[in-house]
Amino acid sequence: MKRSTIGILLAMALLAGCASITRLPPPADYSSLAAIPGMHDVRIWGDNGTLANQEEIRNIREQVMSDPTYDRNAPVHFLAISGGGQKGAFGAGILSGWTAAGTRPEFRMVTGISTGSLIAPFAFLGSDYDHVIQEMYTKFSTKDVLKKRFFSGLFTADSMANNAPLRKIVKGYFTPAEMEKVAKEYLRGRWLLVGTTYLDVQRPVIWDLGAIAASGHPDAYELIIDVLLASAAIPGVFPPVYFEVEHNGQTFDELHVDGGVTTQVFISPVSFNMENALELAGFHGEAHVYLIRNSQVSPDVEHLKPKTVPILTQSLITLLRAQGLGDMYRIYQDAELNDMQYHAAHLPANFRDEPDELFDIEYMTELFTLAYEQAKNGYPWETGPPEFKNGPAKKPL
Repeated sequence: MKRSTIGILLAMALLAGCASITRLPPPADYSSLAAIPGMHDVRIWGDNGTLANQEEIRNIREQVMSDPTYDRNAPVHFLAISGGGQKGAFGAGILSGWTAAGTRPEFRMVTGISTGSLIAPFAFLGSDYDHVIQEMYTKFSTKDVLKKRFFSGLFTADSMANNAPLRKIVKGYFTPAEMEKVAKEYLRGRWLLVGTTYLDVQRPVIWDLGAIAASGHPDAYELIIDVLLASAAIPGVFPPVYFEVEHNGQTFDELHVDGGVTTQVFISPVSFNMENALELAGFHGEAHVYLIRNSQVSPDVEHLKPKTVPILTQSLITLLRAQGLGDMYRIYQDAELNDMQYHAAHLPANFRDEPDELFDIEYMTELFTLAYEQAKNGYPWETGPPEFKNGPAKKPL
């Protein structure tokens, strides 16, 4: 996001009044994750790895073994796509170029956060959808994605823009037919996971879109669309998504925003034993984690003017960069502990072009093309986080 855009948003946030939306939030002592009406067990906390139980893993094992293409000794591939706003064009280019190189595998699991959540369903469904992710990141400008609402957004609403245009775009590409395909793949034992931030309690939530798709519930499609929009709901820009939930016989609403508020990229819940889960699920082949970070990982040096908005802007950028690096280190450590091979891609340090708006077609097209060419010619995946990259893989003592 362009620095001036972030600065304007921060300045507006300093002036904003209270929202007039009436809510029915859960009680203050609410600590357990409530159920979506008619669709239990479709989400878990993203910061508690103990919630995945063995019964669920056994169900996955049955699904996997029912797949006639199942090979217990074949490599297993996981893909994690980070947030990054319009820089998601990088991830779209990597995936499309990877297809052109002829080396892109089928991913047993795909996860997405923020802009990554909009790419994830199509990465999950395979290279037949490369044209979709290319269009999504080279065809739409700011005016196509959001509808500004200025004064009401500043003083009474829950965001500066209406997300109806983005909802229309997402539903135009991810239709009920795509949901049926996701459900079919879920029944083969594949996972499509998307992260949001449950802002009331300041915690990440991981949604199992495959389980939702296969639930047969009449509201499944709209719930998936809502989850995708919530994961990409940049706070202050796009409105949060309010999910109706049931808890102890009562109905409440949860306020969810951009998954990047709590996590920039993820593979599994914190402290989740992936090695044990893979073994229980019947996988014995070599496991590979591919992480696409839709941002630079090197510092972006700028000599600041001693003014409020530039200082706030640079602080936010620094916070997001540090959070993203922390997530990369965590995934690397988890990969090492669970005997998984780590591979990471990110924007090159020498790419310093700046967009002219929140969604700049020219900027996104340039970024897509850069990533596509890199991947088509064999992307140089890094085997460790920045300070460890391409070093020997060693288990922590």
